[in-house]
Amino acid sequence: MKNTKTKIILSAIIFLSVVGFAGMISAADPVLYISPANLTKTIGSTFSVSTGVNASGSKVCAVEGTLVFNNLSCQSITVAGDVTPQSSPTCSSPYFLIGVPGCTTADKVLFTISVKAGSVGTASISFTGVDIIGEGASVGSSSISGNYTINAILKPTTTTTKKPTITEPTTTIMPTTTAEPTTTTQLTTTTQLTTTGTGNLWVGIFVGLIIFAVVIYVIYAFIYRKRKNLEKI
Repeated sequence: MKNTKTKIILSAIIFLSVVGFAGMISAADPVLYISPANLTKTIGSTFSVSTGVNASGSKVCAVEGTLVFNNLSCQSITVAGDVTPQSSPTCSSPYFLIGVPGCTTADKVLFTISVKAGSVGTASISFTGVDIIGEGASVGSSSISGNYTINAILKPTTTTTKKPTITEPTTTIMPTTTAEPTTTTQLTTTTQLTTTGTGNLWVGIFVGLIIFAVVIYVIYAFIYRKRKNLEKI
């Protein structure tokens, strides 16, 4: 009889232990996270991520922590409208303490962050001092960071298009021929002048001979009369 009771008690203890252990395995701790957790961006690009808490079945009533930015420039932080911030995070003061009205056992977005990518390499958003608070007690402190790859901006490939060679037609310039002035008129005029000059010369000679003959005749007549007069005396 005693052995039977002992077996029953041991079986009950083992059963409860197994059930409890299984419950512990199936129930994960609440976690604070950044979503999306992985991205690839280019230098200077701006993008947004969200911060939330996954209660994983536990009752979460508030979340506390501080944001840490690596190779990312915080542009703005916007708290969700359905939570109660006791201390809202800003880019200059990234500490936060945010309450969840009525608590939650599911996934809850707390706020959205806008960031600008820095230099080429890796970048991240992480948390420090995380405390996930249930009903008057801490229920977890786990967090998942956001890790990002920053690439250089690819320069557009410039395609050089060769312009077609345009061969202009060769223009042959013919030499301008200047007509020689006609010298027929000048020659004719010169001939006329020469002929006219020669005619005037002969006329002059002829007139001179006549004058010379008249003078000889006058002299002869004068001498002849003078002799006649002398003979009469």
